[in-house]
Amino acid sequence: MAAKPVGWGMIGTRGWSDMVLGPAINAARGARFKAVLSTKQENAERYCASHGVARGYTDLDAFLADPAIDVVWIASPNHLHKDQTVAALKAGKHVLCEKPMAMNQAECRAMIRAAKKAERLLTIGYNSRYHPRLDALRAQWQAGRFGEPVHMHCQFRYRYPEVPEDWWRLDDEKSGCWVLGDIGTHFIDMLRWFNGEAKTVHAHLANKAYGRSADTAAVSIGFANGTVGTISASTAVTTGGGLELLGSESCCTIEGGFVGLPGSMTTVRKGGKPRTVPLAGHDTYKAQVESITRAIARGTPLAVTPQDGLANVRVIEQARGW
Repeated sequence: MAAKPVGWGMIGTRGWSDMVLGPAINAARGARFKAVLSTKQENAERYCASHGVARGYTDLDAFLADPAIDVVWIASPNHLHKDQTVAALKAGKHVLCEKPMAMNQAECRAMIRAAKKAERLLTIGYNSRYHPRLDALRAQWQAGRFGEPVHMHCQFRYRYPEVPEDWWRLDDEKSGCWVLGDIGTHFIDMLRWFNGEAKTVHAHLANKAYGRSADTAAVSIGFANGTVGTISASTAVTTGGGLELLGSESCCTIEGGFVGLPGSMTTVRKGGKPRTVPLAGHDTYKAQVESITRAIARGTPLAVTPQDGLANVRVIEQARGW
């Protein structure tokens, strides 16, 4: 007998939720998109019509009382993550909370306690972990295929086309530092995924483009395995990015490939010539939904634990200095 489909609910109806997250649920095997929560009824109705969702809510308690929802995807502003996650867990729902997990470590720990008490799953939205080529590359890195790990560099730039003056991301009390909470957090997770726990963190932040919350960051992280990790991230300059792994015996450079976008991968072995292969696009958001759906339905392990989210926020706090 086929497993019962897992019912998904979404908090948030604009931006990435509308363009990427909702379609990922509808495309995923074993998942059914049941309901959405918005601050405005007209936005909820528009979202339901666009994505084939049966019910749109504006009241959190009513949304969480919907018996068709098994797991809630929280895609709201960062400062709302903790309270909404705790409420969902208390209501008996599993939770996929978008990155970063919360505003600070204390909020993360409260979320972890709530998940443990409710005996429900809590995971964080680091979708790059669901890319099979990156997963294979990580296994090679950790197995010594590149020799001793020396340096891993991540960079990504994305200039937002419009930045409203009252946008929540520009408010540190709501975003927790724009560039680190939006882009940097992904690469902190990437570096931790490959190298383990961070020991030291140093950073330089700038806000020359918008004059508010930091929009550009350079971060260096020392890891317990001896690797030096560096991050270059910006929400203020021309789009582009990639990933570079430097080992004592070989190196690998990925152009593009961020959040499942297509790109290329060039490997150079010691004494050899560069070898470049295409890196096909992969819907990491759909893969994320399917993985979490399996974890709920079959008890398979989570790819991202709440402890990963906590460790990520710890690095963000060290990098931003507060």
